[in-house]
Amino acid sequence: MSEQFTRNFKKKPTQHTLKGPRESVINSMHMLYSLGYAEIAEWTPLEPTDIPGEVMTTMTKYWLLP
Repeated sequence: MSEQFTRNFKKKPTQHTLKGPRESVINSMHMLYSLGYAEIAEWTPLEPTDIPGEVMTTMTKYWLLP
């Protein structure tokens, strides 16, 4: 994009959260990677939640929006 075009746009964050069983969360991370949407390294480390057997991770994506 040209600088003139992007000058009128601002970076806006969108936060994505995955929660669930460890295997499902990891599978979702790999699916989003295979679609070219998110690198594995963009996600926070898996953290346990208050629910036994559940983990969560987050990732922030930035979009240029008017």
